[in-house]
Amino acid sequence: MEIFDKQLPSCDICLGSSDSQYIKYNLIVSGVILPIIGLIGIIGNFLVMAVYGSIEQRRHSTNIYLAALALSDFCMIWTAIILYGLEAWRHHGPAVLATVYGRSAEIVFPISTILQTTSVYFCVAAAADFFVRIVLSAKIKDKICTPRFARLSVLSIAIISFLYNVPHFFELTAIDCIDEIRNNTLSVQVCPTELRNNATYYQLYYTYMYTIFMAVGPLLLIVILNVLVVRAVLKNGTSGQ
Repeated sequence: MEIFDKQLPSCDICLGSSDSQYIKYNLIVSGVILPIIGLIGIIGNFLVMAVYGSIEQRRHSTNIYLAALALSDFCMIWTAIILYGLEAWRHHGPAVLATVYGRSAEIVFPISTILQTTSVYFCVAAAADFFVRIVLSAKIKDKICTPRFARLSVLSIAIISFLYNVPHFFELTAIDCIDEIRNNTLSVQVCPTELRNNATYYQLYYTYMYTIFMAVGPLLLIVILNVLVVRAVLKNGTSGQ
């Protein structure tokens, strides 16, 4: 073990916070509350997939988007439990938890960001599909609101989401380290790469691109689409009277 001490860094090298109060708080929130809420979400999304993913329901384009959204959320919850729940317990549970987290985080993290992106844009796609059904002409609706178009849209969103999140695969790295808390045993820590620590990259990718493509942009699209739908419904209701 003395050889390890000379060759390997301490596992505290990339530890976000060593404050005992924060670690306890993180354990309660991320290690206990998050998995409980996540389990409820997993069950709920599984039921949604079972309903909207059935052969009969897949005949409607909107249901395809909702089934895809449920699948994306279902998988994303699992990644959140690994990234945050397991991360919280690795400081308190057996040493194997730290190893499992350390070896899996650099892969699970980019997968989670891909799933976040697909969930956002499956929601946008469902709103757009509903907008076309209510607002646009029957000719356009017959071309766009079809199962085939919906499946192509889901596939396109998945591919674009993967490409958009490729940089995340190069943001984290797992390093072997010495866990001083566990009597200087060999463990694994997750550290940011030079790319992740690059100020220009962070500002461009996380500040500007995230704001445009993951936060404000999708939200604005959904709001606009829903406003137009409500406006069309009210207009049609007035015309009917």
